[in-house]
Parts: sequence; C-alpha cells; structure tokens
Amino acid sequence: MFCHCCAPDDKENGLELAPELKTTPKAYGTLADEVQEPSGRFVAVLTTEAASFGVSVDRSNTACVIVRDVTGGAAAAWNEGNPNHKIQPFDQIVEINGAPCTAEDIASRLEDREAKEVRLTISRPQERTVVLRKPGRLGIDVNYRKTSVKPWIASVGSGLVADWNRNKPELAIVPHDRIMSVNGHSGATDTLLEKLRSSDDTMILTVMHYEA
Repeated sequence: MFCHCCAPDDKENGLELAPELKTTPKAYGTLADEVQEPSGRFVAVLTTEAASFGVSVDRSNTACVIVRDVTGGAAAAWNEGNPNHKIQPFDQIVEINGAPCTAEDIASRLEDREAKEVRLTISRPQERTVVLRKPGRLGIDVNYRKTSVKPWIASVGSGLVADWNRNKPELAIVPHDRIMSVNGHSGATDTLLEKLRSSDDTMILTVMHYEA
C-alpha cells in the first residue's frame, strides 16, 4: 500500500536552536518591505540584543526545514508587531540572509551567539485535503524521525495519489509535504501510519503542501 521509513535519530534533529532565556531580551522585528517575494512568502527580520531568536525548528527533513514553534525572544516580538506576517508552526524557512539554506545553515546562523540580526525568508504552506477511493495502492513512500512533528511524503509512485495528482493538479501533493491527519485522526506518527495502512474504502488525507 505504501512504504515508510524511520531515519536514524540525530541529536540535532528537532533541536530548539535558539533557546529562550529566563530573562526576555529586548527584541524587535521589522518587515523587509523592500524585498519582493512570491505570493505566500515574506521576509522576517529578527533583531535581538541577546542570543535568543526564539525559533524552534524541525529539520528532520533536511531538504525542507520547518518551524516547530515560536518560543519567545525576537520571533515573538516580530509576531506581535507584524500580525499579517506571523511566523507560525509548519512555515518553511527557505532562505537565511537572502541565501538558500540547508539544515546546517540554520544551525550555524541561529546558534551564532554573536549574531544580532537574522533575515528569514518564510514560505507559508497550503493546507490541502485529498480524497482517495479504493481499491488500489497509495503509491507513496513516507519518511519520519522520532523528533519529526509530522511524517512527510518522500516520493510519489504509481497509485491512487498519482491518479489524484493527475486529475486535480491544483490540489496535488508532492515530496516534502507533511501528512497532518488521516480520516480525521491527527495524532502521533504511529497513529497516522496505522491509519495509512487501513482498508477503509475512502481515505481522506489532510496535508501541508510546500511549493517547490
């Protein structure tokens, strides 16, 4: 029906790269209006006098690093001052300081104790609902780590998902998309995988879709 893989854990995966300090530093953010971004993207400029940028990330999928949570510090101040461009869980961090970033880039930039400013290019995912009718195989590989907030689609082969993508390209789901719920169940990864194996005639997937 589908394949899934739990990658080996790494102590850096899911690491809160900018721990919140007991004493909240003075922090603020300004919207980078001069930077023109595609629809669904914005640049958050986080500035702080201390070491806390206040962004906890999930980088278990090194090709698509996402925000786990906003823990305080500069990110919380940014959200307060920019309600239309809040940094939210599941947002993808696509660039740091104007350059494409890897998981290692995020680690080095957000752990830099001397850095006073970081510019994050954020891509907001789109929630999509996929309705699959059986019989048939799903035709997807799913990957995750124990620290992942949700499992992600690793690849799409022939099967029901590929048929859905062909018939509804505007609602297609692709590699790196995160599976949020299966038939209304949105629990832990083990629960989602169990539901993906189910023999229900209809399978409804809620997915966070990330633009390439």
